[in-house]
Amino acid sequence: MVGATAGCLGGLFDSGPENVVLGEPSDQVAESSALAYPAYGELFPRFSLPTAFDESTFESAAVDVPALYTAFYAFCPAECILLMNSMGNVQGELDSWGLLDAVQLVGITFDPERDTPAELESHAASSGIDHTHDSWQYLRPEDDDQAKTVVDEQLGIGFEQVRAEGEEAYDYNHVTVTFLVNSDGVVERAYRGEPLEVERVVDDFETVVAAYE
Repeated sequence: MVGATAGCLGGLFDSGPENVVLGEPSDQVAESSALAYPAYGELFPRFSLPTAFDESTFESAAVDVPALYTAFYAFCPAECILLMNSMGNVQGELDSWGLLDAVQLVGITFDPERDTPAELESHAASSGIDHTHDSWQYLRPEDDDQAKTVVDEQLGIGFEQVRAEGEEAYDYNHVTVTFLVNSDGVVERAYRGEPLEVERVVDDFETVVAAYE
């Protein structure tokens, strides 16, 4: 795998990073090295997480096709609904363009206690996600500590559990970042917010896929 180490690209947009396909993002708020999450031109973190529906382990370093990664929790009442519905729409559009077999789409839950395989199966149905297709992976950390290590510390997607005093039910305050990573494991885009701009993401995907054909 090639690419610069995340956080070590000082003056990124002055010299331009190597191993990227897309041009500089016009809406990135700061140089990549100044952001809390991996961004344009930086190496995507290497991590291992259990897949949700079998006993296999997903290795980010082993992905050799362009990939889209995001983090969520299925009980989210607002932001994640918009985010994951748009992930489902991206999958559908990629399928219609004949690109689905050439990419990987990944949703990582940071609420593994409640996001059981049965819950994630229901989530896929409500979000328009075909989780049975090889292009899709739900990743479910073993516990809260592993979720914190990968999602918060490595991916820079901060989240915090909140609950009312005396209540068992809980929610999360969290940020939303979705990463488009090329076949060399380098970040092409870090999309902020929700929902995703589906047409833009699919266009970016198409450009990156074509570059590796």
